[in-house]
Amino acid sequence: MQQYVRDCALCKTGKSEHRRTQHCLLDPDINPYRRFDAERQCDFCTRDHEPHQCKESKANACSNCGHGWHDKRECMLDQSFDSHLEQFTLPKYRTASQIQKARPESRREECRDNYNKKFKKGRYAQSPPSTTLTSTPSNSGTSETGTSAPRSMESNPMVPSLSASSPTATGSSINLSKLNKSLPSQSSQPHQTSQVSGQSQSQTQSQPSSGDGVEDQSEEKTDAEIRKENCERWTGASLRLAGYPPNNKLPASGNNRIRANFLEVRIADPIIDLRRYRVEFGKIPNRDRDGIITYRSVVKPDLKRAMINQMLAANPPAAVYATDFFCYIISVGRLYPDCGDALNNTITRDHELTPADPALAPLSISTSLIYERIVNLAELRRFVNRDPGRDMTYHPGEDLKSLNIVSWQMIFPDSFQGGRLGNKFYPESAPYSTVRVLPPNNTQVGQRPLWDLCDGFFSSMRPGDGRLLLNLNCTTSAFFHQCLLEDWISAKFGLPSPNSANVIRELRGVKVTFKGDPKTPKKKWSVTGIDGQRVGVKTFTKDNGQSITVWQHMTNTYPTHQQGCIQTAWCVNVGSTVPGQKGIWYPADMLEICLWQPAGKKAGIEMTHDMLTLATKTPQVNQANLRNTAMPLLGLQPSPDHYHAFGLDVQPGFLSLDRVRQLPPPELRFGHDFTVRTARANPASWTLTDVANDPSRNVRGFTVIGNPYPILYLIYINNNPQNPVPPSRAIRFADVLCADLHRYGFSTGNNPSIIENALMSTIANPSARRAAFSARLDSAVARLKQRSGGIDPPLVVVLLPNGKKSEPELYSDVKWWGDCVRGMPTVCVSRDGVDRGARPDLGLMANIALKINFKLGGINHRITNLPLRDRTMIMGADVTHVGKGQDDACPSQAGVVATRDSNYVHYLASARLQPHNTEFIEDLQGMVEERLEAYYQYNRYLPAHILFYRDGVGEAQYGMVLEEELPQIRAACATLVARHAGGPPLITLLVVGKRHHARFFPDNNKQPSKNLPSGTVVDRGVIDPNRTNFYLQSHDSGLGTARTGHYVLIVDETGYGLGQLETITNLICFTGSRATKGLSVCTPARYADILCTRLRCYMFPALQRRMGNVLVNATVTQYRQNATIWNSPAGNPWHRNANNIMFYL
Repeated sequence: MQQYVRDCALCKTGKSEHRRTQHCLLDPDINPYRRFDAERQCDFCTRDHEPHQCKESKANACSNCGHGWHDKRECMLDQSFDSHLEQFTLPKYRTASQIQKARPESRREECRDNYNKKFKKGRYAQSPPSTTLTSTPSNSGTSETGTSAPRSMESNPMVPSLSASSPTATGSSINLSKLNKSLPSQSSQPHQTSQVSGQSQSQTQSQPSSGDGVEDQSEEKTDAEIRKENCERWTGASLRLAGYPPNNKLPASGNNRIRANFLEVRIADPIIDLRRYRVEFGKIPNRDRDGIITYRSVVKPDLKRAMINQMLAANPPAAVYATDFFCYIISVGRLYPDCGDALNNTITRDHELTPADPALAPLSISTSLIYERIVNLAELRRFVNRDPGRDMTYHPGEDLKSLNIVSWQMIFPDSFQGGRLGNKFYPESAPYSTVRVLPPNNTQVGQRPLWDLCDGFFSSMRPGDGRLLLNLNCTTSAFFHQCLLEDWISAKFGLPSPNSANVIRELRGVKVTFKGDPKTPKKKWSVTGIDGQRVGVKTFTKDNGQSITVWQHMTNTYPTHQQGCIQTAWCVNVGSTVPGQKGIWYPADMLEICLWQPAGKKAGIEMTHDMLTLATKTPQVNQANLRNTAMPLLGLQPSPDHYHAFGLDVQPGFLSLDRVRQLPPPELRFGHDFTVRTARANPASWTLTDVANDPSRNVRGFTVIGNPYPILYLIYINNNPQNPVPPSRAIRFADVLCADLHRYGFSTGNNPSIIENALMSTIANPSARRAAFSARLDSAVARLKQRSGGIDPPLVVVLLPNGKKSEPELYSDVKWWGDCVRGMPTVCVSRDGVDRGARPDLGLMANIALKINFKLGGINHRITNLPLRDRTMIMGADVTHVGKGQDDACPSQAGVVATRDSNYVHYLASARLQPHNTEFIEDLQGMVEERLEAYYQYNRYLPAHILFYRDGVGEAQYGMVLEEELPQIRAACATLVARHAGGPPLITLLVVGKRHHARFFPDNNKQPSKNLPSGTVVDRGVIDPNRTNFYLQSHDSGLGTARTGHYVLIVDETGYGLGQLETITNLICFTGSRATKGLSVCTPARYADILCTRLRCYMFPALQRRMGNVLVNATVTQYRQNATIWNSPAGNPWHRNANNIMFYL
C-alpha cells in the first residue's frame, strides 16, 4: 500500500498509510470483523460473494447485518455486541432494546451462540471479540480530486461501558439517561450497517466517501425512518376521520352545471394482475483510476436512473411495464419468467454499470427486484364506490402511487424533453417556451437572465365520488437560469460588489458542475459557502503541506478549462462547512448552474411581473393547454392504448358536474346597523362609498370602539440623513388620510396630523441595527407625544421610503419594534402608496382606514345571519417552516388565532417557536389554553362550542391532526374546565387546503373565459369518497383561474353536518377586516397564515442567516431567549400591550 505523508483524518488511528475510508475499513485495528475483503466467503455456500448475493439461499440473508441463518427480526446486531450502541441514535437504541426485550430468553441465547460460533471459525474474525466497550473509532470522510481535500470527522461521543453479560445484552430494561442525544445516526437501508470496532461489517461506511451517486445519508435516513413511522401511524388514523354523509343527509342540490379539470378513469379489469417491484441496489462497486474498488450506497436520482436503464436494457422484461426510474417498476403479471408469486420474492439481474469517467472500464453489478405488493384495483374500485363490504383498513395511497407511475409512462423515460419536479413536468416544446427574467436596472453586465419561468403541468390519480380520477392542471414555476455561477452573481447583484453573506444567502444548496470534470455526466456539487476572498487570494494547504491559492492550483491542474477565467472570481465552497473539516473550493467562473433547479422563495421581486403575466391564464386558455399539450404528452391522445394494457380506460374530455349549488352572500352590517349588500356582478365584493358619513342618512361609518383617534400620528422613515424633513408628498398624504378617516367615523380631522422623521439604520449586525433603529423610532414617538400635549400615540402610521417587498429587512424591523418593543400597532404605507394617496386614491384610503379601525379595537362590519351555536369560539391555526437551505436548527413558527365575542370579527393571537420542521403544532395545548382564558376573562364563562380551522396541512397529514393536535385541544379544554368549572366545549375541526390542483370551469360557451361566481360549492363528484369534504369558491376572481378552498372535516362533535358547515364557512369568509372582498379561504385560516408571516418578520435575521455565530447550532430555547428575534423564553414574543388587538394584520 502506498505510503502517504499526511496522517489519516478519517479515523481515530491517524495512520498515514490510510488514503481512503476503505483503507480504514481494511485495518484490523479498526475493524477486526470486516465482511468485505479479499477473502470474503458466503455463509451458505462459502463461495466468493456476500450472503445477500447468494443465489442458493439468498432469502435466508439478514437485511440488517448481511449474514445468514437468521432474519432481521432475529438479528443480534442490535444487542449482541455492545460497541454498536455507540453508532445508534436514541430512537434506534430504544427500538433495539424493545425488540431484544420482546424475544424469548431461549431464542436470544440461541442467536447469540450462533454468532459467537461463526466468529470463532475465523472466517471473518482476525482478533477475539471485545466484551467491554472502551473506545471505538468512527471513520468517515471523503476524498476528492482536483482542489478537494480529505474531510476530517470528529470522534463519536461515548456511551457507558457495557459487557456482554450486562442487562442490556440480556434484554433487561435500559437506562438511557446517560446516552448522548447527538449520537451518529444508523441507516435503515438494507444491507447497510454502521462501521464500528469489534463487529462483522459490510463494506459501507457510516458516512461513505463522496463519489458519483453517493452521499452521507445516515442522519437523513434516521429522519426518514421517523417520518415513515409517523406517516404509517397518521395514515391509519386518517381512516377514522368523519365519513361522507349518507344521501339523506346531503345538502340540497343546485341548478348549475360546471366542468372540473379531472378525467374519469374506469377500472376496466379489476382482477388484472398488476404487480409493483421495488428496485434495490444495495452496495455498488466503484473503481477509481488507481484500480481500487470501493462499495457505496446509491442515493442520487441520476445514478438510480442510469442503473435502472442499464438493467432493463441488458435484461428486457417479459411483461408490459412502467417504471419511475427511481425505485419502482409496475408490471402486468410477472416482470420476468423466474419471478415468484409470493410477496417479497426477490430476484437479481446482472448488468454492467458504465462509470461516469470514460477512462474507467465498466463494472459488473447485480440489481435486486423485490415483489413488494399487488396493485389492488378491485379494492380501489370498492373504495371509491363506498362499498359497505370493502376492507375498512384499506388506504388507497400506495395503489394510487403505482397508477401515477403508469400515467407517466411517457414522462419518466429519457426521451421526454423537459424537466420533472415531483408530480409536475415542464416540456420544452412549443407553445410552452421559457420566459427569461432579466435583472432590473442592471446594464453593466449585459442584462444576463436570472430566472427561467417555465409553464408546465401537474397530474395525479385520485379517488373520486364513485369513480377513479386523473387530475390535470397547469402550473408555472421559476428555475435558476443555466449559466456560469460568476455570471449569475454579477447579474443578480451588479456593482458595487456585494457582501459574501448576501451571495450565499441566494445560492446555498444550488447544484453546480465543474467545467474541468472529465466525467459524463459531470458530477453535481451543492454550493455550501462563499468566501470573502477571491480565488486569486484564497489559499489552501495541499496534502504535501504546500500552501497555494485556488487560482494557481486551477492554473496548474486545469490549464485548458481555466482559459478566460479571472483571478477576481468568487471563491465557492462545495465541500464541508463544519469547523475543523476542509472545504472544497472552486472559482465561480468554472462552475455552471445545473438545469431545472427550482428557485423557490429565492426568486425575488424582479420576477413578479413576468410571473403574473405568464401564470394568470383564463379558464378557457388553461383548458386548451391541457387538451393540446398535456394530454398528448401523457399518452391520453389520440388514444390511451397504454392505459388499456394496465386495465384502465381513460374517458375523453373533462368531467362534467351537474346540479352544483351557489351559496348566497351575506348582508354586511356597518356602524349604526347600516346594511350593505354585495354587488350583483361580483357577489363577494362591496364598496365603502355608502358607509362614509352622511348627515342626511345619519350614517356613522365604522363601529369605532374606545379610541376615536383624534390625532393622526405619522413617522416618516428617512433614508437620506442629509435631508431630515419629510417630503411634501408625505404631508399631502397625511391631509388626505385625515379627511378620509373623519368620513369613516373617526374624530381625526378636527386636529392637524403630526409627522416626525426617523432615520433608518444601515448597520449590518441585526442586534445592533434593531437596537439603533428602535432608539430612533422611540425618539420619534417621544416627539409625537410632546407635540400632541403629552398624549401617547395609540397607533402610528409609518411611511416607508420604498415598499416592504423591496426592503423586507426595514419592514421587519418596523414590525418588530411596534409589536415586540413598544406594543403599539403600526400601519405601514409604501412610497407608492404615499404617492397614490396624495392624489387621492379612495380605494387605498379606505383600506388604510379599515386597518386603523380594527387595530384600535373597532369593528369594520359584521355578518347578520351567521348560523353558529350560542357561545361559539372560532379558531384558526397554522405553522410556517424554515425554507430550504436554511439552518437546520432554526425553529418553525406556529400561530393560533381565536375570537372572544359574538361579533366574530376580532381574532386575538398566540404564537410559539417549535423544533425545526416539526409538522404538527407542538404546543397547541398551551396556545389554546391562552385563547380559552382570554375568552373567559372577556365573557366570564367558557365557550360551549369551538369551530376550529387548521391551515397548512396536506392530505397526507389529516391523520396527524386527528392523532397529534385534536388531543391537545381537548386537553386544553379540560384544563380550563378544571380551572373555571363548566362543561367541556364541543369541538368541530376542519382542515383547510389551498395548495391542491382541483380547478372548476363554467360550462357556458357564452362566457368561457370567466371564472365561476363566488359561493360555488362542490360536494359531489370529485370529492374524497369516504370523508366529509367540500370545495368552496368564496371569492371573486378577476385574474387567471380561480383556486377554491378545500375543507376536510376531522371531527364534528357539535353536529353541524355538511350543508351547515358549507354555509357557515362561506359566511365566515366575508368577515375579513383588511379588505372589502370575500377571502379565498375562511377568515380564521387566513388570519393564522398572516400571523405566521408576521412571526417570520421577527425571525427575519435568523431566517436570512444574519445572526453570525450567535445562533449556530442553537436550541429552540436559545432562539426563544434571543432578544433580537423572539425574547420570550415561553410564550408570545410580542409586548403584553398587543395581547388584545389584531396587531398582526
